[in-house]
Amino acid sequence: MLTFILTSAVILLTPGPTNTVLAASGAVFGLRPARHLPLAEAAGYMIAISAFVAFAALVKDLWWALPALKILAAAWLAVSAVQLWAASPELQGAVRSGAFTRVFLTTIVNPKAMIVGTMMIPQASIDEMALKVATFVLLSSMAGLGWVALGSALPGSLRRHSYKGAACILGGFSFLALSSALA
Repeated sequence: MLTFILTSAVILLTPGPTNTVLAASGAVFGLRPARHLPLAEAAGYMIAISAFVAFAALVKDLWWALPALKILAAAWLAVSAVQLWAASPELQGAVRSGAFTRVFLTTIVNPKAMIVGTMMIPQASIDEMALKVATFVLLSSMAGLGWVALGSALPGSLRRHSYKGAACILGGFSFLALSSALA
């Protein structure tokens, strides 16, 4: 279990799509207003990892399943990048209302959930699977709060450009996911 916890911590602290959105939201809204967003991350990971665990054997046998999931992830990341690019940090109320959903959906398609659900958990017993999913979800909440705090600690001159920067990063992740699916 210690190996699972340490591996999970490394995965969750590695920059990725969800962490990018969390940090950008922390930068735009500040720590206090964005502190609930790691709950969206936790819910997204719980659903996605559980689904990947449940269907790991099925996905392994379908040659087209992994590329299809990557294309779906690439599409969502591209849409999210466009939305973030167009979003004005000055319209915080309107932007904030969609932040929870954006974090949740970005986490659902995050490749990290696929890695955890298909490679780190499937060989475990039912009880161990449940414990590992719960542990990952708890760790994701703590790491997510760290990413929000990191974004909120950025200097003001960078904070106002955080959504544009996040859009570029998500666009890059979208391109990588699409390239990986087509390879």
